[in-house]
Amino acid sequence: MKIVYYSQEDPRWRHIPYSNHGDSEQTIGTSGCGPTSAAMAISSLIGCELLPTTAAAYAVANGYRTYDSGTSWSYFASIGKEYVVAVAQTGNFELVKNALSDGHLVVASMRRGHFTGAGHYILLVGIRDGWIEVYDPNMDNTKYGADGLVDQGIRNDGKVSAKESVFKAEANQYWIFNKEENGMTTSEKAAFELLEQTVKNQAAIMAGLTDGYDRLKDWINKVDERVAVIEAYRQMEKVPEWAKAAVSAAVEAELIDIPGGRSYDFYSLLTVFHRKGLF
Repeated sequence: MKIVYYSQEDPRWRHIPYSNHGDSEQTIGTSGCGPTSAAMAISSLIGCELLPTTAAAYAVANGYRTYDSGTSWSYFASIGKEYVVAVAQTGNFELVKNALSDGHLVVASMRRGHFTGAGHYILLVGIRDGWIEVYDPNMDNTKYGADGLVDQGIRNDGKVSAKESVFKAEANQYWIFNKEENGMTTSEKAAFELLEQTVKNQAAIMAGLTDGYDRLKDWINKVDERVAVIEAYRQMEKVPEWAKAAVSAAVEAELIDIPGGRSYDFYSLLTVFHRKGLF
């Protein structure tokens, strides 16, 4: 997994408002550490670009931008669900260490100390020999101090390491972003793997057919009914972000007429088709 880094101070968006009441001084650059940390985690896990601008807009639109205290804690589980990434909240640092050892990513809420003078969200990306590897959205953070508990590495690149003791003393709460299941329940993951295998089999058959396109169109039109019989998953009123590219391509190819109102599994299968270059 390639871990994506974003700075909340990137000139592309540092001056974009991040406020729920029109305060021009509240911008992504001044208070968008939460959405920027979430954007880094989700972009890394799903392999698609989720910019801090989109993550910040989601917070404002859904009521997770507070009046003057940054981003609320409940934001992370919500945006994780939006992008089909499992997010677990915990205050247990040992669980966080285990999660990092397993390759997961963790957003941490920090109180006053080595990372902030008030409050700040950062992304934890690894662990080694008593040090936690950190992607700090505030890339020119001046709070690290000179006591040796934070190793800045290359100065002002946003990528630092901090001793475990810093988090034991200064972290409020953590959100573990789960890369292994990518937000699916066990049954959903099993169903998705079954659908992937079905697609492989169908692709092998259609590779030798001159009328493969028509058969693909016919098969896609029938698959939602088949999936509904096998597993009664929830209907989704709008297209999830991770499936939008596949849905747009399917509409353009006239494989489907209406993009919304389909099942979770339909979008999963359509994404598999698209990634395999079948349309």
